[in-house]
Amino acid sequence: MTTKEPNRILPLFQGLLPLSREQVVPDILAGVTLAALALPEVLGYTKIAGTPVITGIYTMLLPMLLYGTFGASRHLVVGAD
Repeated sequence: MTTKEPNRILPLFQGLLPLSREQVVPDILAGVTLAALALPEVLGYTKIAGTPVITGIYTMLLPMLLYGTFGASRHLVVGAD
């Protein structure tokens, strides 16, 4: 299997490809850091807006998970700002 075959077979999951073992731990650490910064931010926004707290958590997690899975750019910022 060549390196271009996974992109042709699974074009929907370009955000996950290429996946290397060396980058798994730094990616997980980056995700934990992002969550530590983003959770208080969205909780504050939901308090200001007067909506339930779970709304802020959903609006933070779902777009990040979807873009991390289906997005192709590693430089796009997805967040509450």
